[in-house]
Amino acid sequence: MTATGLEGIILDVLSLFFLGTIVGLSGAIIPGPLLAFTVYDTSKKGKMTGHNIIFGHALWESVIILIILLGFGGIITKNRLLIYIIGGIALLLMGVSMTKSKGDGIKMENSRVSSSLVGGVFYTAFNPTQLPWWATGGLAILLTGIDTMGMMGVIIVTVGHWFSDFAYYIFVSFIVNRQNRYINPHQREISIILGAFMVLIGIYFLIQVLQQLML
Repeated sequence: MTATGLEGIILDVLSLFFLGTIVGLSGAIIPGPLLAFTVYDTSKKGKMTGHNIIFGHALWESVIILIILLGFGGIITKNRLLIYIIGGIALLLMGVSMTKSKGDGIKMENSRVSSSLVGGVFYTAFNPTQLPWWATGGLAILLTGIDTMGMMGVIIVTVGHWFSDFAYYIFVSFIVNRQNRYINPHQREISIILGAFMVLIGIYFLIQVLQQLML
């Protein structure tokens, strides 16, 4: 293999990894149900749980990526409104449940999920933006990987995407855990705030559905 050829491969790998990382980070920093659950789960358990949550998140995305690569992306986009309805209602109900926690501490059953890993799957699966995003913008990134390095390109760009997710949510979990002595006395208030946040997200997606139906 020539030096030029090797340098070209390295450049392709780095560029795809960078693409996946930047796109992933741009999505990770947008507040959503997964971020709310990460704060909630870490503060309740008194330890870093971000890595387990994102591992569950990545497991779910692996399934979605496989479905899209098998050619079912069009079905997802055609059923966008149904996805928004299901996800919006689920987030609304989960948010209401979280705001109803009682006692001095937050009971994890109020989030409907006690496992950090399962929570990563659950709160990703019921985020209405996940499926449509992967069927559109996400698909474009996957195709870039295929056009550049074939299936290896898909793997690299996906690893870059997950790297940013892991880095950001581990950082969030670390900060919450380090400040837990200040957070713990206010778990009730945090539960209400994060629950209300999820309710608002759910309502937002349901409003999007109504607006589309009125067009």
